[in-house]
Amino acid sequence: MKKLILTSCLLTLLILIKAQEKDFPKLTGSYFGQKPPESAPELFAPNYISNGIDHCTPTFSPDGKEIYFEILDKKNTAKIGYTKLVNEVWNKPDTVSFCKNDSFIYGNPFISPDGKRMFFTSFRPGAVSENKENIWYSERTSAGWADPKPVSSAVNDLRIHWSISISKSGTLYFQGTETDKNKESGIYYSKLVNGEYAYPVRMCVEINEGKNETCPYIAPDESYIIFNRFDMVNPTNSGIFISFRDKSGSWLPAIMVLGGSPDKGGMSPKITPDGKYIFYANRGIYWMPFARIIEKLRPGN
Repeated sequence: MKKLILTSCLLTLLILIKAQEKDFPKLTGSYFGQKPPESAPELFAPNYISNGIDHCTPTFSPDGKEIYFEILDKKNTAKIGYTKLVNEVWNKPDTVSFCKNDSFIYGNPFISPDGKRMFFTSFRPGAVSENKENIWYSERTSAGWADPKPVSSAVNDLRIHWSISISKSGTLYFQGTETDKNKESGIYYSKLVNGEYAYPVRMCVEINEGKNETCPYIAPDESYIIFNRFDMVNPTNSGIFISFRDKSGSWLPAIMVLGGSPDKGGMSPKITPDGKYIFYANRGIYWMPFARIIEKLRPGN
């Protein structure tokens, strides 16, 4: 009888596993098997990557074979999800191991240009304060992602951190607010010096006009930066902006890429590692071609 019960349980488990596999489609090819948009923005992988969470857009590994994004666990707590292209087929999205079994909030994942580190924000304990989001990172190992570590206290001493981006040199860009409440929030950067992140610097007025700038994406070579600007006085000056560096290394006045109102263009813009597409969040995760747009906007063109 016990053997019959055990056999029955195993058969039931196999049926459930097969049912789950059947519910998840077989997706092959780049970009989670989605047909690339030709011009207008399109929803990206609805019900899977575009899953109703608009906190930030997905981040890709340099080879495009891994996608990391925000998901909710069974308790509706924000976590970092991922999917991989294995044997030319995308596997069913799952939760990253280091945040799978705890009760803390995770968000804003960003994979470094060399693919060796994942940066993110979290309320997990161990940083300067557990009462706010701090910036953490995890090193890639042969066994997967290592236990996370907080970045320097010089960075995490800021009251607010959001939307992280990292250049090839390791410089960290993010939206932050200093502990002095009289100072404006804005986009900051922190250079990696001898393996430690230095005290963050608020970016220049070409980036921070004081009109709610946030969600930076830095080009790997730091030749341009893309970010959100929300102008409450003049809503038509709201959207996704880009600033290029001139030959001297100075930032040029930012140009609107998408927008014209607070709800156009969306938030958390990111460019794919191959430079072809821009992703943003706007009641869903959208993507659209970007390579031609950036070349038209680049100074001298």
